[in-house]
Amino acid sequence: MFQTLKRENSYRKLFFAGIINGVGDRFSQVALLALILNLTGSGLSVGITMALRMLPFLFFAPFSNKLAEKCGRKNLLLFTDFSRAVIAVSFLFIQTADDLWLVYIGSFLLASGEALYGPIRKSSIPAIVRSEHIKEINSWEQVSLGFVLIVGALSGGVVSFLFGAKAAFSFNIISFLIAGLIIRSIPTLESNETMTKEWIKNKRSVKILPLVMASSFLLMLITFDVLVPLVNGIDNILLSVYAVKTFHAGDLGVGILYSVLGTGFIISPMVTKWITGRFLSVAFMCLFMEGVILSGISQANSFVLIVVLFGILTIFGGVGNTLLDTAVMQTLPSKFHGLYFGLSATIANTFLGISMFLTGVLLEFISPRMMGLIGGVFYISLGALYFIWTFRMNLSIEKSKLAASEN
Repeated sequence: MFQTLKRENSYRKLFFAGIINGVGDRFSQVALLALILNLTGSGLSVGITMALRMLPFLFFAPFSNKLAEKCGRKNLLLFTDFSRAVIAVSFLFIQTADDLWLVYIGSFLLASGEALYGPIRKSSIPAIVRSEHIKEINSWEQVSLGFVLIVGALSGGVVSFLFGAKAAFSFNIISFLIAGLIIRSIPTLESNETMTKEWIKNKRSVKILPLVMASSFLLMLITFDVLVPLVNGIDNILLSVYAVKTFHAGDLGVGILYSVLGTGFIISPMVTKWITGRFLSVAFMCLFMEGVILSGISQANSFVLIVVLFGILTIFGGVGNTLLDTAVMQTLPSKFHGLYFGLSATIANTFLGISMFLTGVLLEFISPRMMGLIGGVFYISLGALYFIWTFRMNLSIEKSKLAASEN
């Protein structure tokens, strides 16, 4: 993995820009969620804030690919980084519960930038990375996510606890600026084929619905992007609620839980490297195991035990994410990557936002532990369902179908 990172110079810069960008955003998120709970004591306010971070994906992610075609992937990433630095300044003015409107508007605008940034960054990876390095690079993506959670969440919790939320918000502003400067040093984020005018002209005529219905693989991915985020929103909300309200661990507890998630993501490549086949089947087995562990977390009475279980859960999550992304990048023709990742981000984040909002509402009536158990049971069911589906699918045939459909 280290040799691969050394050889892929453009990706290495994208990797470090993502870490700096992500660490700053986690500083802000940890401080913001803890601040909301301290100001309002309401799980509903957390749910609204998290939902507003997802809602922009419905409006902007579908257009990320077309904007990238017009402006260039690199230019679009630069714009989103620098504009988010300006928007993040608004969080410095939050003082009381009456200022929650700043939280809501700022969260929405920052997420609008991420709705453009995320799909374009992901579609840039197979464009600038050699095909034989895709699996290792997707493992580095999990390491990046883990590092962001460890350094960003834990440090964010500590900084917020010691120096206040404004210090965390200030670091977020600086991180966006630094990440943008690193992106600026990358020569290009385009593949040769996506830069041709002929492809852009043909691509606009692609009808996504017939394409999905003609491919069992794409149909699986789209339904996965709908169903799994509906469950994932539950544990996204419960993470902060467990730390602050159930175990009374405050900002530091939120930081610890996020950092242990990061540790799991960093460890996951040590497992992934041993998996050489049946990527989809193993990915859905990991989803099943996440459900088993989430069910156990909902019944645990020790904060230390919850920390350990969340770490183990995230190892399974990191392995599953890596294998699923690798299967997607290897099976879909490269000309469809931007289109698919934009659609995937739109669907997944929209339903994640809906799930987090509903979770916040339901927490007014249902205990956090019961919500956690419900989420775990749904994960188990979905993991089993998709695992069975993989045995009715041949990825080589699916790849040939999709290759034929682009002509």
